[in-house]
Amino acid sequence: MHSRRAFLGAAAALSAAALTRRARGEPFDGELCHPVDPPPSSTFTMWEYDKSPFYGGPSRVLVATPKVIPPEGLPMVILLPGGHHNMQGYKTGVWGWWDEYKLGQADTALRRGGLTDKDFEHLSRPSDLERMNGALAAKPYRGMVMITPWVVVRQLQPGPHGAMVTEFLRMLVARAHKELPVIPTRAATGVGGMSSGGLWAIYSGSACADLFSTVVGIQPFTEELLDPLRAAVLARSQPQRLRFLTAKDDHQRKPTEALCAALAKDGVPFELEVFRGAHSAEFAAGPGALDALLTFDRALRGEGLDGSHPLPSRDGLALPAPFADDPPKHPPLAEHAARPTAGWPLAAVGAATAVGAAVALRRV
Repeated sequence: MHSRRAFLGAAAALSAAALTRRARGEPFDGELCHPVDPPPSSTFTMWEYDKSPFYGGPSRVLVATPKVIPPEGLPMVILLPGGHHNMQGYKTGVWGWWDEYKLGQADTALRRGGLTDKDFEHLSRPSDLERMNGALAAKPYRGMVMITPWVVVRQLQPGPHGAMVTEFLRMLVARAHKELPVIPTRAATGVGGMSSGGLWAIYSGSACADLFSTVVGIQPFTEELLDPLRAAVLARSQPQRLRFLTAKDDHQRKPTEALCAALAKDGVPFELEVFRGAHSAEFAAGPGALDALLTFDRALRGEGLDGSHPLPSRDGLALPAPFADDPPKHPPLAEHAARPTAGWPLAAVGAATAVGAAVALRRV
């Protein structure tokens, strides 16, 4: 535990130094990501901010807009970057989702259908392929406007940076509603993120519950953050679809499951899915991106996994009807979780919430 605190302390200090250098426009060592071409379905636009909520320094935001836009417009999702993308200079860190996490490849694979283990970065299970391909056969993936900003790194006390991220999210949504072909409603707007981006998706996404109907945390960084994250969720102004994605060997799995157990006690509906894999870019590029994008594709259109609509209502949100799934053999949250119902809600790969806060876990 002390080593983790030491690491986070060092990371915070390094982040502060990096922010100072970025504010002066200087490069920062450790810049690993690079510009890439947009996927065939979309075009890229870069938003430049000379001054942002992040200590008044600059930031960049990459916007991917599909080339085919229906008359009613498109849903929109903001995807927040992972920790080492936060630590990179904003000029290259903004590319993290597209370069290292291969977001364009995931979007292309979903549009193509017929997902394979290769699309999952070789982290799929037969049940993952069956369910997701069944969903895509029932109704094709249509996609959405995807916004990937650069933001600041995580903190042991998330309040200061969390406030900055929250302010920036509000700026981005307001600008998107003015400039992009998006459906300007809460129901059609979501936020997600990987690792530290998952932390901010939960923390700041909860603070922006008036803007986001759906939140997906992909291997969210939750260690020693149970209390502030629990408080953030409980303080939401409106209910949200809340989905957690983790993996068997994810070093954040246990604290994420502890957060889920606390939310279950609080009666908060959520979903938790445990895939194969570790805390890695491969997970983000495979199960993480595929699950999150299909979740948003359906949820932001008020649809079930198979594209059915309308849906039964719960807490003011539309949820799909139950779908048969394998029960967990060793559910770690058994004392808090309801017995698995026949359910695969929210167009994703597994866990279901029943009345109150039911959690179903499917293990490798």
